[in-house]
Amino acid sequence: MQKQLYPFVKNRYFQKKRMRAVDFERDQAFADHKLSFLNHWVFGTGVAFGLGVQRIDSDSLLVEPGLAIDAQGRYLIVDEPAICRLRTLDGFRALQGENALLWLCYQEELLDPMFVTDSEGQSAQYAVAKERFSFSLSEESMLPLSPVERVLLSEHILYEDDELRVVQSIPRILSATESCQVQLYIQCFSLESLELNLYYSPNIPGFSGTDGQPPKLNLQLRVEKGETKIPLWLQPVQPAQVTWIVLHETGFSLEKRGVCFGLQNPFQEEFPTVNGSIFSAFAAKLNGLSPQELWDNQPLGVPIAGIKMIRYDDKVLLDDIVPLGVRHQASVPILHECLRRVLERFQENPNIIHPDCEQPQSGAIGNGEPHPLPTSQVTTGSVVLNTAGHTKTGSILTSDEIIHMLGPGMVYVSFGIEHIYPVVNSEQNRTDLLLGDVSLFEQVSGSYDRDFDRGVRVHPEKGTFELAVRPRTDLHQSSIRLRWFAWKPTENIQATVPNGVLCRLEPDIIHVHPGAIVAFTPIFTGGTGGTCDFFVEGKRNGVITRDGIFTAPNRACLCQVHAQVRGKPEERVHAFIIVEVEEGNEQNSV
Repeated sequence: MQKQLYPFVKNRYFQKKRMRAVDFERDQAFADHKLSFLNHWVFGTGVAFGLGVQRIDSDSLLVEPGLAIDAQGRYLIVDEPAICRLRTLDGFRALQGENALLWLCYQEELLDPMFVTDSEGQSAQYAVAKERFSFSLSEESMLPLSPVERVLLSEHILYEDDELRVVQSIPRILSATESCQVQLYIQCFSLESLELNLYYSPNIPGFSGTDGQPPKLNLQLRVEKGETKIPLWLQPVQPAQVTWIVLHETGFSLEKRGVCFGLQNPFQEEFPTVNGSIFSAFAAKLNGLSPQELWDNQPLGVPIAGIKMIRYDDKVLLDDIVPLGVRHQASVPILHECLRRVLERFQENPNIIHPDCEQPQSGAIGNGEPHPLPTSQVTTGSVVLNTAGHTKTGSILTSDEIIHMLGPGMVYVSFGIEHIYPVVNSEQNRTDLLLGDVSLFEQVSGSYDRDFDRGVRVHPEKGTFELAVRPRTDLHQSSIRLRWFAWKPTENIQATVPNGVLCRLEPDIIHVHPGAIVAFTPIFTGGTGGTCDFFVEGKRNGVITRDGIFTAPNRACLCQVHAQVRGKPEERVHAFIIVEVEEGNEQNSV
């Protein structure tokens, strides 16, 4: 339980008052607590902007710069990209499952040590406390609502498994005159998109759907990792003063990969109905509570991402990052106000997505077309590749799939290395973009004396691409930052590159020692390659990541790796790993 900030206590000054250390501490706490109290009620709790999380490799992740406000109203500022190793984070050893939450936490860094003399002798103290941050992990679960949201909303888990969770959200007061929304949140943890058939039909007496029939959703959906919101509009017909909303087993079903699942947790709750202003009813509900009842006291910090891991034996590998929904973010009023003023310059258009409207993360098949992608012909972005501080000559560093936001079809991609170095007599840094042979340029810090081999793999049908670099000499930097540019030709040129056929894995047969690491590459013939899913049967036969990185088990055995083109189960190939135990040999990597 964190210390309560209020009621506020301040010093009372008078002539000849003798100031003690505790008096100065009280002055500092008074100012800090009032600022935290104000921040809490103005901004709320969560990520304000930035703080995106990217997977670097099977053991590391990158947190982008940004700002968050925790439950105590303290600013958590990540001022530069932070690279974290999964197993070094607080809370890692306590994890049991394969899904976790990544938290950003407040932390003070003590500086300027000194020795002071007191009644017990000499003791060490620090003169400065610098506000910093740290990261931690906890078991993955549905994020708790803030106290205000718990007063205003009723949330209930309808279905949950390792790949997704379906949450029902209903306002705790309904209107007898105005339409309202029941919302379903689908939180997807799967690496690939999931095709779902969703049926949802709650029993809500006195309310109908927009078509005058009982409220119902019957949709085919394609959901990506992250959170997708699905609204169901309710229209009052003849509501009573109190409405019982009931969801039985027959009112919900979910079909995934051809298997139908039913409702796991039946729902029944009473909701009052008002004839007057629904805003006044909710305001009266909040005004009847005390600040203690409405205070958000989350002790862990601010959640910034979901973490998906692979476990086998005593090994844990980082598999993917799952973004959180926008409803878990804090609000910065000045940003919204500036955005609103700029949008006022544009003519009203029904196709424009306004900042106060959450854009769907997936399109509903048969329930309206998804929003079109931006029509810009040139996009750019950056990605950081972790080198682990020492990369040997010839090692290959690859990025995850990157969305270029130009839509499906053939695009052209070029990229260079962003070189960041400090400016003399200044606290600022300067960035150079190095294209072509980087060894031709003299670097301020002498970072690169040899060039890199570079490669780009474009996925025209998916609207994504991957970057790869291979240093021609040993590399001692902790990371490489790449700046990419993607563009489409101005003419409407149709992509004519045919899709290739998956023919084999490289290597297809290999002898290794226990614990060895093998990188498998799918080989295509007759066209471009597609995205493959890798898997092995049985956790005792090793583990493989989505990038095709296989880790052999710690025993002698024969393992078989399968690779399948995503969405094409008929295109599947195999590779064999013969794990041999030899006394005196240590584990190696291939």
